Order: sequence, then structure tokens, then C-alpha cells
Amino acid sequence: MEFVADRNQLIAEVSAAARVTDNRSTQLLLTHLLIRAAGGGILSITGTDLKRTVTTECPAAIKTLGEAAVPAQKLLNYLKLLPEGRVSMKLLANYHMQIAAGHSRTKMAGQAPKSFPSTPTPSVTPLRLSSRGLKTLIRQSLFAVANSEDRYLFNAALLLLREDRMGMVATDGRRLSLVEVQEDSLAIDGFKKVLLPKDCMGDLLSLIGSSKEESVGFSEDDSTYYFQIGHRTFSVRKLIGQFPNYEAILPRDTANSVVIGAADLMGSLQRVLEFSDARSSAVKFRLDNNSLTVSASATDSGESQEALPLSYTAEAVTIGFNGHYIVDFLKTIGVEGEVRFGLKDGASAAVITPETFNPEYQQKYVVMPMRI
Repeated sequence: MEFVADRNQLIAEVSAAARVTDNRSTQLLLTHLLIRAAGGGILSITGTDLKRTVTTECPAAIKTLGEAAVPAQKLLNYLKLLPEGRVSMKLLANYHMQIAAGHSRTKMAGQAPKSFPSTPTPSVTPLRLSSRGLKTLIRQSLFAVANSEDRYLFNAALLLLREDRMGMVATDGRRLSLVEVQEDSLAIDGFKKVLLPKDCMGDLLSLIGSSKEESVGFSEDDSTYYFQIGHRTFSVRKLIGQFPNYEAILPRDTANSVVIGAADLMGSLQRVLEFSDARSSAVKFRLDNNSLTVSASATDSGESQEALPLSYTAEAVTIGFNGHYIVDFLKTIGVEGEVRFGLKDGASAAVITPETFNPEYQQKYVVMPMRI
């Protein structure tokens, strides 16, 4: 195999495929990329950790057909150090790759490409999803996905596909985020649910963000989901199991509801959290007589309290929350407007929503209470 390609184009495609390789794997080829020159002036570059696979293409002047397996991170790092311009790569004996650019001549050790894992390929016509909408769903949901060793299904978000909208649900068991965006005429019958692991969400966000494509192709088979972003295909092995029944978690009764400035609430929480228990981040909320009082205390740091004026004349309610959970949500939606804070009583989950209509998305956030 021998080819010549532009250094910057190679970096872009090698970087896309390398992000799913596993440098800690005991299987050596999972740290490598499969580069295939099959004609037509296009290189195929594939990286995988067996759960995630990226296959992409790079224009090249192909002199000799063939394939090679080269270490992903070493190749990427070396390409970034080369000057801009053309890069020549040629497969030598013992799976070494000769790389030439400018005055540089390098031989990089590789592996036998025939031992590279077989990777899945889509076989059906994909649905077309809005790139912008999918990117919004992921950005607004990532903060609520768990990092749990025990409940691995919480380490994923549920993508919801309907004819007229897309949604995404994320939860760690103590909080839940539901985001929806409008989707014009999605060619789907009924309702489809797609369970995406957290690391795959980050991969998708990066792949969509580095593409100018306005839509993403989505398809699936019995074991794999496929996302096609331009000339790149991202494959995700399906998780086994059932995502929690999120609809049962959404509170139906939020009779005690107040509207408050997001920036005011964020500032008060951040200051009060400096004096909360380091392990629980517990903050007490008290609604009473046109005021929301947030307070926290800890034996090793002291105590802090702030009162925020608002419109509330119903029965007094006292409840505790992990203050950081609410700060996380406010950071995600931004603090330019107001939020509606609704709850049933001092022992029920709260529902927080942006009060100002956002044409980009609609989001609902549920936070479970804690004892204080």
C-alpha cells in the first residue's frame, strides 16, 4: 500500500477515528487504526474499541492498493508535528509504515491488518435527523447522565424519536432531565427509543460539531446503532437492558410554584454552597411569605443564608436538595432569564423549567429531595 494525502485532511480523519480507540486495552489492535486504500482516490480509516466504531474517508492519491494497521495515537501525534503539505505513506515489510513529509523520513511499527476486528456496517436506508437538534439534545442532557459502576444503564441517555419531535432523557436516579426539540416530518411510524452510552454522546457531539452536514443519518440492526455524519459512520453497540420508566418519575402535582431569576438563584446557591456539607452539598429551601430562603451549614465551615424576594403567598414549605444539582441545571440552560420552581410539598421532587420560551428546545428538570 502506498498513497499521498494532505496532512491537514489526514489529521482531521485520523483524529475522528482515533477518539474511539482504547489506549488502555490489552488487545493491541484496539489501540490501532485500520487504513485501507481500495481505489477511487479514497482512503478508509477505521478505529474501534468493539463497543464504538468510527469509519471515515480521506481523499488521497493512491499509488498501490492495500491495508495497514498503525498505532492510532502515535500516528495522530506525529502527523500534528509535521509541516503543512503533502504526506506520503508506504507499507513496508513486517507491517512497518514509512511516512515522508518535507525533510522527515520515519518508519512506524504496525500490526497485521488481517487481525483487525471486523466492524459493523449499516444495511438499510437511514432516517434523517437534524444535526442541530441532535446536538442540542446531547448538550442539554450530558450533565444529568450518571457515572455509576453499579447501574450501568444510568450511564446512558434515552433518545426519543417521534414523527414531529426528538427528545432525550437522562437520569442518575437522583435527578432527571427531559429535553425536546421540534423535528419536521421525521419519517418514522410511532415511537422509537435509542439508548446511548455517555461516552458515545460525547463522540456524537464531536463528530457533529466538526461537520457542516445539516442532518445525521440514523439506522439500526439487531445489535448496533449507526449514525452517518457526512462521510463518517459512527457505530454503537446496543446496550442490553431497560432504561428506567422516566414517565413515572415526572411529578404530576406541583401546586406550589414560584418564578425566580435564574442569575439570582445561581448566585445565592453558589455562595451558600461554600458552607454546605462537603459530601452531601445539602441546601435548605424555604418558601414562605413572598420569599425563598436558601441556607446551608456544616460544623467545619459555618453557615450561610440568603433570602430572595418573589411572589408566593401559599402555605410555607421547607425542603432540602443537593445544591450542586440545581446549579448544574442553571449552568446548562443559562441564567439570562427566569425559571419556574414547582413542587407539591416538603417531601416531593421539584420540577424546574425555563420560564421564558426557547425556540431551540424545551427542557424539564426533576430533582429529588433529601433529608436535611
